[in-house]
This record gives sequence, structure tokens and C-alpha cells, in this order.
Amino acid sequence: MKTMGALILVISVVFFSFSVFSEGGVHPQPGNPAPGQSGTTGAIKGYVKDAKTSAAIDKVSVTLVYMKNESIKYNLQTDKKGYYYMGGLTPGHYKSSFEKDGFLPASQTWLVPLADTVQADVDLQALETARAADTPETARIAMAFFKDAKWEEAVKIFSEGISGDPANPSLYFYRGLSQENRGQMEEALADYQKAIELKPDFVLPYSRSAKIYARQQNHEKANEFYQKAVELGDQDITTLYNHAVVLMNLGKNAEAKVALESLLERDRDYADAYYHLGILSIGLGEMEKAKEFLQRFLQLDPENPNALLAKQILESLG
Repeated sequence: MKTMGALILVISVVFFSFSVFSEGGVHPQPGNPAPGQSGTTGAIKGYVKDAKTSAAIDKVSVTLVYMKNESIKYNLQTDKKGYYYMGGLTPGHYKSSFEKDGFLPASQTWLVPLADTVQADVDLQALETARAADTPETARIAMAFFKDAKWEEAVKIFSEGISGDPANPSLYFYRGLSQENRGQMEEALADYQKAIELKPDFVLPYSRSAKIYARQQNHEKANEFYQKAVELGDQDITTLYNHAVVLMNLGKNAEAKVALESLLERDRDYADAYYHLGILSIGLGEMEKAKEFLQRFLQLDPENPNALLAKQILESLG
């Protein structure tokens, strides 16, 4: 085996901006295959239900974005059975969000397989607050600004909504997200914290806070918030991956390894997980495992920015 020189660990964190997407692509009726569905595409379908009652939720806004090309975006809506379907999709990872007034929003990442359909069911938590009569309309206007990426206007109208419904964690979350998109990170963190205080089991403010702290290189705080999100049941593969990267930055490699293995249980084709497992295996002196992981990484994503380094490492390992 060749002796390795200085090894540069390239760590990349996926930061996804939780936003409502514009219309695009084909929008088939629920349950019907999309035009052109073939062995070169995949599909996603699922049911959205009330987390407490298991009742179907209709008219939930479901948004999808292809993570390798964010210009590929889709908007659709659940039917009376809480069902949604989108076919004709380029295989790969899609970030989804689920939103309806009166419910806390949810976000998840799914792998759409080639020539197959992923089942992507989601439960939403009902939101019960003693809100003012005009709050729903105010929130509707604020969300319209939010969807158009008019962050300053969104912040202003969400603030008006908060005045009428100060116990609504969703309004604080969306105002925080608007602040985050404006680059006002401290204001965003404050709003996320308020959302958490109002609804301690609301997952999204934890993961958003963690991403901000990770960007700020405050890995201890990022780990704290990612850990809480995972404890609350966040199994989004983006969350699991980012948490693993934060753990590696903290030198907690054993915990990072567990996080990456947990990610691969949900998605066996998540290429970056194999890259980092390869790096971790080298640190553990498990060179054969390292080669297996890095080879799998290159098979899955030969155009990845870390592909060249992976090839160099493999050459060094012999």
C-alpha cells in the first residue's frame, strides 16, 4: 500500500433554502401517470394526514424542487383524500414542503428512483391558537410576498399577523425564514427561538437554526439544534447529512459515522455519505472499507466536486 501524504478533508454542507416554489413542469391529475412517463423517469406520490386524528387533509400545497437543478420546480395540491402524485420526474433527490393554513409546515427530502415511484406520506400537526379574525387573510398576503421572494414586505406583513395572533409559531417561523433570506441571521434566530418556545416539538425551527449556526462556524450550537431535531423525529436525509458534517467538524467521528449510516438506511444511493464514510474509515485505519466507500461514491456521482480528490485518495491507497 502506498503511503498517503497530507490528506485534505473537503466537507460540504447542503443548505437548502426553505421556500415556496413557482409553477413549472407537468401537473397530472392525482393518481394518473404523467405524460411521457417511461423507464427514464420516476414519480412521487403520497398521502397527507392530520398527525393527531389521521384524517386526510385536502388542499395542502405541496412543492417539489430537484436538488441538482433548482430551476426544476413543481407545485401541486392534495385532493379530498389527501393524495398527491407527480410523475415524469428526473430521478434524483427532491426537497418537498407541505403547507396549509391551520397546520404547521413540514419539509422532507425524497429520492425519486428510476422507473419507479417513491411513497412519500406526511403527517401535519394542527395549529390551535386564539387568533384574530383577520389573521388568516394577513397570513395569506404575507405568504404571497414570501412566494415572490419579496422578503422585506413579507417580514412586515408577518409582523402584522403576529400582532393579531402572537401565539402562532408558524408566523414566527415564516418571518424568521424571510429574515434568513434577507441575510438577517440574528433576527431569524430570534424568530426561530420564539417559534420553538411556542411549540417545542416544531421541528423546522431547530433544523433552520442549526444551518445558520453551521454557516457561522458555531458547530457546537449547530450540533445542539440538529440533535434536538433528530430527537423530535426529523429523518430528513439533508438534516442527517448536515448533522454528520457538523459532527465531523467537531471531531466526533464515531457519532458522525452513526449519522451517516442512519442516512444510508433511508437512502442507499446518497453519494456524499459514502465519500465521508471513506474519509472516516481512513482515520480508523480501515483502508479496505475506505476504498469500498470511495469507489461506491464515484460510481454514484462521478461529477461530484469531491470526485477528483476521491480518485487521488484511491490512487494513494493502491
